[in-house]
Amino acid sequence: MVFNIIYTIEATIKLIAFGGDFFKDGWNTFDFVIVIAAWVGFIAKNIDGLDLGQSTTIIKSFRICRIFKIIKKYKSLRILFYTFIGAIQQLTNVGGLLFLFLFVYSVLGVTVFSGIKQSGAINVHANFINFHNAIITLFRMATGESWHELMYDCAR
Repeated sequence: MVFNIIYTIEATIKLIAFGGDFFKDGWNTFDFVIVIAAWVGFIAKNIDGLDLGQSTTIIKSFRICRIFKIIKKYKSLRILFYTFIGAIQQLTNVGGLLFLFLFVYSVLGVTVFSGIKQSGAINVHANFINFHNAIITLFRMATGESWHELMYDCAR
């Protein structure tokens, strides 16, 4: 609510200052649409019987795009952003390789460890009974969450 008010004040001041030239800048138009959409979402949320569903969540997610305005102003941040965009393809390759490892070791884990009784760290949430549980358990171990406890329980 506070940000809605701040952005509304900002849009009003800019609209008064720029007059008819306000809508010539694409970012100003984008800001204005986001402010109007935020108020429509707020009003729809507070009126009984009016439900816009997931569209209010989508509208809220567009507010994050305001951050991209900063990128056009700062050259070093723009270079960093374009470097990140350029690296996305390589990141998908690495992610695919990691998923391949998780897939292979999940199949192996189901084959070798499916008969382990549930006790300690091997429980209903972390086990190798089926492929789904195995891949989630291995992802949990890959992120460092109690991997040593799972390892010792499997070694038993």
